Amino acid sequence: MTGTTPGTSVRARALVHVLARAYLNLVPSVLALAWGLAHGGRPVVGRDLVVECGGMRRGYARGGTTVGNVWLHGGLGGPDRRRHEARHADQWAVLGPVLMPLLYGLEAALTRGDPRRSRFERHAGLVDGGYAPPR
Repeated sequence: MTGTTPGTSVRARALVHVLARAYLNLVPSVLALAWGLAHGGRPVVGRDLVVECGGMRRGYARGGTTVGNVWLHGGLGGPDRRRHEARHADQWAVLGPVLMPLLYGLEAALTRGDPRRSRFERHAGLVDGGYAPPR
């Protein structure tokens, strides 16, 4: 590791992760951003390339919805919630624009809409997402 500082490889891996996620989520992100803008959203791009499209009047589920790398909401904000939604962006990157909504919807039906029982929400972090832990 000549010529590198401690943590360089960690930062490099984090950068590769952020760029790969943004690339894999490009198509659903563009569509979600257009949707957010059409519903009054104000986009802010984070260092993690997740676009927070807050201030929407409508057009999102529950407290907010992440599609690709775009987090659509009315006014949630905050670092914990952002971390939760970035994990959903990871899920989109892994599963893609067909399987992610299909499997998320199936999971919602099987859990009767209880986010505390959803594998997707638990993986994203229940507490970070504003949900109480399961009983």
